[in-house]
This record gives sequence, C-alpha cells and structure tokens, in this order.
Amino acid sequence: MPKRVDHEQRRGEIADAAWRLIAEHGPDAVTLRDVSAALGVAHGAPAHYFAGRAAIVECAFRRALDDLDARVARRAAGLSGVAALHVFCEEVTAHTGTPFARVAASGPGPAAVLAGVTARWRTRLAARFEEGRRAGGIVAPAPDGVLVEQLLALLHGVQALAEPGSGGAGAAPGEVVAAFLAGLGGPADAGVVGWTPPRTVGRGAGLVAGGADGSAGDGPTEDGPTEDGSAACRAGGAASGRATGAAAAGAPRGEADGFLAFTDVALARTGERLPGTDRAAMALVLNLHRIASSLIYDLESTVHRPAGWSWSAFRLLFTLWVAGGQEAGRAAELCGMSRAAVSSLANTLAAGELVRRTPAAGDRRTVHLSLTDAGTDRLVAAFGTHNRRESEWAALLGADDLAALNTLLVRLARAAHRADWINRRT
Repeated sequence: MPKRVDHEQRRGEIADAAWRLIAEHGPDAVTLRDVSAALGVAHGAPAHYFAGRAAIVECAFRRALDDLDARVARRAAGLSGVAALHVFCEEVTAHTGTPFARVAASGPGPAAVLAGVTARWRTRLAARFEEGRRAGGIVAPAPDGVLVEQLLALLHGVQALAEPGSGGAGAAPGEVVAAFLAGLGGPADAGVVGWTPPRTVGRGAGLVAGGADGSAGDGPTEDGPTEDGSAACRAGGAASGRATGAAAAGAPRGEADGFLAFTDVALARTGERLPGTDRAAMALVLNLHRIASSLIYDLESTVHRPAGWSWSAFRLLFTLWVAGGQEAGRAAELCGMSRAAVSSLANTLAAGELVRRTPAAGDRRTVHLSLTDAGTDRLVAAFGTHNRRESEWAALLGADDLAALNTLLVRLARAAHRADWINRRT
C-alpha cells in the first residue's frame, strides 16, 4: 500500500528547502532540480505540489516572513514599547544572506508578499512607538509615522549592506539599528531621528495645524517656540512632539489617538508648505487609506491567516464564490487586483486544491477559475468568522452612524465609477 503523504506538510518541506537556497544564493537559485536535490526526492516531485518555481519562491518567502513574525510574537510576549521594538529589530537583522527586498524584486508574487508583510509591520511598529511615548522611553520629536518609515528603510538598508558581495563594511547591522533605537530616547538632534518643528508652532498645539478631519487648527500657543523651534518637542516629554486629532480638538495631551498622528502631521506640513492644498480632500484620502489598512490587517491576522490563506487569497475565493467561475482576467477585475497577482494566487490555491484552473472554452490560452468543493467548504467556514469580526468593527459606530457611513461610501463609490477621468486597474 503506498505511503500516504500529508499535502500541506510536503508543501512546507519544499518551501523550507527553497528558502534555504534563496537565503544563501538568491531567488534565481531556486529550480525544481535544486529543490528536489535538497530534499533528496525525484526531480519532478515538487511539481506535484506547486505550479512552478515562481509559486515555490512565493510560498517560501511567505513562510519565512510568517515564521519571523511568530518568533517576534513569542519573544515579545509581555513586552511593549522600546523593548518590543528591540526584539523585532533583532529578529529582522538576524536574517543573513539574500535581503528581503531582493527576494521581493524577483517577481509579482514575492513583491505582493513583502508588501503585505510590510503593511503588517507598519501597523505593529506604530503601536510600539505609541507605547514607547506613553511610557516615556521615546522622546524623539519626529512624528511616529516618520520614525516607522525610517526604521523600515533602515532595516532593509542594513540587510542590503550585509549581503555578501555588496561591498558593505563597518558596523554590524545590529549595531546600526541599536544606535537608531538609542536615539529615540535622546535629544532632539540625535542622528536620523532628529526633527525640528517649525518656528510658528508652540507647545499645546504641538505639531498640529489641523485635525484629522481636515479642519483648521488653533495655530501657535502663548508659549511660542524657542530659538531653535524645538521647545514644544522637548518640554512635553512623552506627550509632546505628537500631532493628533484629539490634541487639535483640545483633548488632554497624552490621551490622543496616536493612529491619527501621521495624518495630522501630513495635513499640517502640507498646509504650511503648500497653502492652496485642499485639506478636506487630503484628509478624506488619508483617513480612508489608514483605516482600510488597519481593518485589512486585523481581518487577515485574526481570521484569514489562521484559516491558512492571505487576505488576497480570501478576496479571490470570495469573488469566485459570489460570482461563480470566471476567466482569470475577469476575476482580477472583480477582485480589484492585477492579472499577475490573480495568476500567482490561482497557482497557489490550485496547488492547495481550493481552486480549479481549466482552459477556457474556445481559447485554451485563457484560464478559467472556479472553486473546488473543498475550496467552497473552507470559504464558507471561514466567512462566518470573518463576518463576526466585521460585526465587531461595525459595533464601534452606533446604528445611525453606521447607516450614514455606508450611504456615503456607496455614494462615493458610485460617483467614482461614473467619473471617466479616474484610472482603474485593467
């Protein structure tokens, strides 16, 4: 009787072997032959579990980054603020070999993986910075949103410089990042984290020239700036140097919502430098984008990753469940994704026996996508959890506010659909 093989376990073994090759030699080193040799199996064995090398690279990259996140979660359990930031940075800089950015550049699948993971990291890092400010461990006057982007860029940069053959030299990556983290608690001019507020902004109003609703702010306070313009950031400790909608509205400092900090700073900075800016329109786009990113991350991390797929995979599965089988290009249009992204996802989902890929009638060059019975069953099971999480989000608003928001969003969507000047994904 032939030995039964656990499909997902074998996919994981193939992906892990591929990641070892990627980390040491780069994504171009991943071939079916090399992966098979690393596993000690027949040359064609991986083809039974993946549609091709691109699907293997994507899966390997996703598993590696998910494993990194899991290690961070274990090590940072019970930690917050700067301590949690140190753990995250240590895990990222512990990766040696091919930089994450170079893996992402190898194709649309890995690029989408890194984009999704970076969005998760951005949200988590913003929370850690907020915790650090509340605890007094972070006093750097730069807005949290700017610090998050600096840290992400720094982590990718030190990986690139540490890659063998890159010509990088000098301090070890960990030392470079540790210096950045140390600067978060230092003076306002401590290296890359330094940032001097404009002379026209004093304490109380902080960095805010307006709230996250795009309204005008209160302007300078009676304290006024010091000679170097940084009194607001130095005098307020953990509560200062942060621009928040609540602060602009007169809420007590320290109780404002840090999530909106970057939006407020962006509105203030842009309004000062480009006086003709439509602040209300800018606030609309910034707030829609940031809340959508937060919502998607929450749904993916609490519902869809535990279900065994990504947010993008859920979108494709849900589209096929609602609309029925579709030609791949039409499925991409309905999902709001690129054809390349849908093609890569379909390969992965087909390997997992959740999606069926068949030549379209009349044109064998075109692929028709449909759910398998297993795909339908898993989608239906996951959607119950998904919708319960949606209900929890909706409950953050009262019934009247929720109805009003839905009405406005539908109105905006319909108007955008009718507008012939708006570029749409094709």
